[in-house]
Amino acid sequence: MTVADYWWWFSAGAILMVLELVTPGIFFMWIGFGAFITGVIAAIFPSATPSLLGFIFAILSVISVFVGKKIMLKKTGNEDNGLNNRMAQYIGQVYQVYEPIVDGRGKISVGDTLWLAVAKADIAAGTSVKVTGVHGTTLEVEPVDEK
Repeated sequence: MTVADYWWWFSAGAILMVLELVTPGIFFMWIGFGAFITGVIAAIFPSATPSLLGFIFAILSVISVFVGKKIMLKKTGNEDNGLNNRMAQYIGQVYQVYEPIVDGRGKISVGDTLWLAVAKADIAAGTSVKVTGVHGTTLEVEPVDEK
């Protein structure tokens, strides 16, 4: 008794899905989808040659990885989520100047921490400033118009 070709593809898809569960990242899942779809094609067209099915699997895997990437980017909103640049989360936030910014350098209070800050103009202590950029471990700020 021989096993139909599509069962091998379904098995490969299942193995790739399990591999996705035990390894970090979201990559094997999409290749597993390619294997499952190839299995469906093999079930519908039992006379398809193994080389043709391998070619179909390769094409479907590439397509599903690109589709998966688009889906994941849509869910996260953008490719750079600032995970490895934690200071980027401060951009757009308003804080208070702790030490006056004189000659372009001073300190601002961010929560319970003091951060070096740079600005184009002198800014007095206690003034509200908005973070406009990050350079290394220094925050670039500008005064906030309080009306």
